[in-house]
Amino acid sequence: MSLDTLTLLYASGLVVTAAGASFVISSILRRDDRVARLWGLGFISGMLATIAYAVWGYSPDLWWATGVGNSALTFAVGAMWAGCRVYNGLRSWLWLVGIVAAVVLFAVVVRGPDGGGWAGAAEMFVAIAVLAAAAAITTLQGALRPRINARILTVVFTAVSAFYLARAVAFLGFGESSDEFLVYFGTVNTTLLNIGFLTLASISFSVLQSERSPDQRREKSSDRDSMAGVSSHRVFEQQAGDWLRRAHRSDEALTLAVFDVENLDQMNVALGSEFGDRAIQTVGWVTRDNVPTTSLVGRLSPRRFAVLTPTPSVGRDRAIAERVMTALAENPIDEIEGVRAIANFGVASTGDSGYDYADLIRAAVARVRDDLDTGEPRARVG
Repeated sequence: MSLDTLTLLYASGLVVTAAGASFVISSILRRDDRVARLWGLGFISGMLATIAYAVWGYSPDLWWATGVGNSALTFAVGAMWAGCRVYNGLRSWLWLVGIVAAVVLFAVVVRGPDGGGWAGAAEMFVAIAVLAAAAAITTLQGALRPRINARILTVVFTAVSAFYLARAVAFLGFGESSDEFLVYFGTVNTTLLNIGFLTLASISFSVLQSERSPDQRREKSSDRDSMAGVSSHRVFEQQAGDWLRRAHRSDEALTLAVFDVENLDQMNVALGSEFGDRAIQTVGWVTRDNVPTTSLVGRLSPRRFAVLTPTPSVGRDRAIAERVMTALAENPIDEIEGVRAIANFGVASTGDSGYDYADLIRAAVARVRDDLDTGEPRARVG
């Protein structure tokens, strides 16, 4: 049995709506959760794309619907990538996704009603391939790296990127009417791929959100009732940017140390979320009390702290971080249980990475990962 294009587009709309509705509803309930909002925005854009394509399939004279569908599908993949970045404690770069989606829409609008059903297709294919590849890379990094469902997303995003890249090559090389393009990369196969992609993404994102929820609640609580002397992510980022600008003008060297609490999940499971809250407070207090008084201390995510401080005039940049690690080893979370935080750190200085906050934090986080990947001493305490 074969399905005509219009029936398949309608079926796609039903499946995508069913797959994304539960996640979108749960995202609305998590209004303070940026990750949930971004992933939910991706599903909404995917639903908009299926509606737009169904409108075009019903009435091809509505040529603009193709542009809306192309742009919405591009934005859907980009929003999911943005959510993965925020999950890892990075900036979303949603503005860049918006620009790419606008370019895809403009590629259809500029051709007008004479562009046909495949107007702007090449631009969309390339944009989706690039954004999906970026998302696949992001799922292999940071907080997503150890997650099983993140590996599913890695496979899905890699498959989507490869398919759309091959589709772009076939479209540009053989033409939209060629058998090579229509048989392997036509509307039917692509629609089925998109259905599978959004369904698997919905399941994986939902599981990742449920795994993240306890940490997220602690993060929101810490923003409302922050530890004395430890700034929230937003405040730390603003203050650090100001420090770096002033240091650049006066040619002063600053060092940024990032601390990741590695065993928070294990403590939550074994000893309960209240113990996990105490562990995070302990790490925050120990960090605050063992860095120079001229330092800026912040909590970047549920398990990540950062310290921005003048670079020591004598000794290594790592000395401040090592002092914190020693203090963590000497201060168990619970005297009776004897449990200590297991942490690892990365350090970056303005002398090596410059005075841009984004570059500095990226370098520090990368050095945390480098220590883990190379198997060298992990700055571990426990």
